[in-house]
Amino acid sequence: MNRSFVLALCFTVVVFIAACSLQKQSTENTNQSTRSEAQQSPAAPSATTTQPNPVQAGELQPGQASGSYTAKGEVVELKYAYAGRAERFGDQTLVILLTDKPIPPEALAEEIKSTPLLLGEKIRGLEYAMMDENSMWVRFHPGQYQESSSNKIKDYKVENDIVRGTDDDESNLSSGKYARSVKFVAAIAK
Repeated sequence: MNRSFVLALCFTVVVFIAACSLQKQSTENTNQSTRSEAQQSPAAPSATTTQPNPVQAGELQPGQASGSYTAKGEVVELKYAYAGRAERFGDQTLVILLTDKPIPPEALAEEIKSTPLLLGEKIRGLEYAMMDENSMWVRFHPGQYQESSSNKIKDYKVENDIVRGTDDDESNLSSGKYARSVKFVAAIAK
């Protein structure tokens, strides 16, 4: 064989192997990036803003929340949604927690029962108790502002152990402004 032909063939093989290696590396990096994003935020959008934003349209999946609340001038973006049954005000109620950070699975039952992470300000969010067909209670964490209301969460629905809804409200108190604009879908923990 011609020496230049052999050199050209070897060069072609080396370039081909290098290209395959780069393609594999690119695919692995993309997969790692996707896995990393999923681990950081398994069920939530990643966008953040500095002002309360109106609830965005789109289908949320169980475990997701969108929107924000304001407590004493601080805006908190909410990304995670949890629900379960617990005692509030002497009755068993459906409790809904909307948070800025995920609640570890091993801590969820206790968080629904007595909110130690929210009260300890390790996470921030809204705590709802659905009292009956005509009333609800909500508490802001931190800030501890709370209110009871005969207004029901808009589009509130419980079906197949999934609870969903939209809530918008604003209160101006001497201690500051409290507002919320959120949408959520949560699986009811057993």
